[in-house]
Amino acid sequence: MKKFLTIAAAALVALSMTSCGGSRAMKSDIDTVSYALGTDFGMSLKRLIGQVEGEMNMDLFYAGVEDALNDEVVLDQQEAFAFLRNYMNVTNPQKALAASEAYLAKIAENEGVQKTESGLLYEIINEGNAEKKAALDTDKVKVHYEGKLRNGEVFDSSYERGEPAEFALNQVIKGWTEGMKLVGEGGEIKLWIPANMAYGARGTRDGSIGPNQAIMFTVEVLEVIPTEAQEEK
Repeated sequence: MKKFLTIAAAALVALSMTSCGGSRAMKSDIDTVSYALGTDFGMSLKRLIGQVEGEMNMDLFYAGVEDALNDEVVLDQQEAFAFLRNYMNVTNPQKALAASEAYLAKIAENEGVQKTESGLLYEIINEGNAEKKAALDTDKVKVHYEGKLRNGEVFDSSYERGEPAEFALNQVIKGWTEGMKLVGEGGEIKLWIPANMAYGARGTRDGSIGPNQAIMFTVEVLEVIPTEAQEEK
């Protein structure tokens, strides 16, 4: 983590020190490699910063990177990284959980939103065919969907990919397994999923969803494929 932060932050600071109108012309392989590495570092760091609850003080962030590059750091390095590890592994997940719970509590007050015993919140936009609902965890559904973070940022969308997704209900997060049984084929539903029914205290591996994050999905159920129909094929 330390090495990644140092390299990625240095890359961002280097970019911030150039003029906004700097050339993006790539005239050689090394030019392309340079730009590709810069964008890779930038996107990775953006995801990492996005996991921090609360608004980052970017002035202090850049000041810290500049001090590190000039060997003028005002914090003890070992203490600083010990603090950072504890904050990201303990304090930040606790803050995220509290914020997610507050977010869900507010959503639950909205007209039309219902809550299951598990804590899943949902709103039926269109019930669809009540006789064609997924009933078993081994049933499959073909869906179009959009997933958002609490701040409204889209982190996944089958619409953007231009094709629907198909999966068995035992292959997805618990919130989807339960939620897809609440609406029939041709229906549409909104799901607000608590962290313990989504990606838990660790979040996703790629960092797109941080620890203890409640998430929201809008899902159109295009087709329900019962287990029996799958076995007959």
